[in-house]
Amino acid sequence: MIWHHIEKGHGRPLILLHGIGMTARVWLPVMDQLALQRRVIAFDVPGFGKTAPLTTEPTVHNMVVSLKQCLEEMGLHDSVDIVGNSMGGYMALQAAAEGLARSVVALSPAGLWEEAGPPHIEHMFAAMRKAYRLMPNVVESLLKTAPGRTIMLAGAVAAKGWRVPVEDAIHSARMFAASDEFDAIFEGLRAPFTGSGKIDVPCTIAYGDFDWVFPIGTRKKSRAPAHSRWLRLPGCGHVPMWDNPNLVVHTILQGTH
Repeated sequence: MIWHHIEKGHGRPLILLHGIGMTARVWLPVMDQLALQRRVIAFDVPGFGKTAPLTTEPTVHNMVVSLKQCLEEMGLHDSVDIVGNSMGGYMALQAAAEGLARSVVALSPAGLWEEAGPPHIEHMFAAMRKAYRLMPNVVESLLKTAPGRTIMLAGAVAAKGWRVPVEDAIHSARMFAASDEFDAIFEGLRAPFTGSGKIDVPCTIAYGDFDWVFPIGTRKKSRAPAHSRWLRLPGCGHVPMWDNPNLVVHTILQGTH
């Protein structure tokens, strides 16, 4: 199965993987710049957007197995540069551990905790999904205003919510609430990443200053490859592509050079 995707540019392939509840559209703020140098492929991960759910248990390993099959069906048989945000960052690290990645850039990656993810995430995400399902018109009305986007997207998404285009904010809210696979995939993300010892390719890990989803205590360097390059993204939230597209582009191109 080829996952639904948005593709731009030419050159060496650059794979982009989004976070839980999102879709490939979260990469639109950076795709045009990246496409000046690379063939950029942003996927809808199975269970989100227009890609059907996996027929197997939606663990990170099974997601990577499906990604490998997808890339091979697209004619990409060699290792590729993989960039992921949140859940996508976990997937990128797992892909590197399984020999699929040429390099990895993980933006606010999940999985770098000791035993299980921070307990506040489950309640935060459940509240966000419930709010939209119960009051979609109210949520969308708020998202149509700059102050509303700033408040509603703070912490869990963007630090500078006013910069998120209205259509992208509403699309993200709808997709976050709509997925029937959300809970099962969330369960598959609870276990920490354990494949750091198998990664020998360049690895960049970056977190925004205002990432309230994975606070500092959940970013254990011992869970990442020892040779990883750790960066901070000043003024950015959990999904930094809207907050500072230029910085994200620079981080990606530098990490996958």
